[in-house]
Amino acid sequence: MASCLSAASHAKPVLRCYVSYAGSMQTIESQMVQDPYDVKATDIGERFTFKAVMVGKVQQIDYVKLYAYFQTRRGDIPVHQATYHPPFRVTSKETRLTPQNSVYAGDVERELQYRCTLQEVQQ
Repeated sequence: MASCLSAASHAKPVLRCYVSYAGSMQTIESQMVQDPYDVKATDIGERFTFKAVMVGKVQQIDYVKLYAYFQTRRGDIPVHQATYHPPFRVTSKETRLTPQNSVYAGDVERELQYRCTLQEVQQ
């Protein structure tokens, strides 16, 4: 089912990612943007950074990209990137976009896990 957001209701999609590392979970929410470079990455336990990008206009999601970076003394190293294309199922109930993913990086194979959902919310 394609994204069916009602223009009259002023509902907007929210990309919500549940990211866990070392027994701690963070929820990262992203709104729709036109420029993916404006989205800032979120620090995850001072070992990873995670960036969730939903690009589109008004009520139409063009694509979703998810990035994970491993933090080193010299800077962040990209270790994972996933791209999702339409159609997207966006409803008032939280709908799964990704499965549970595990990303491993570093000398001791540190593990970052995440899963993401889409949801239509009233603005």
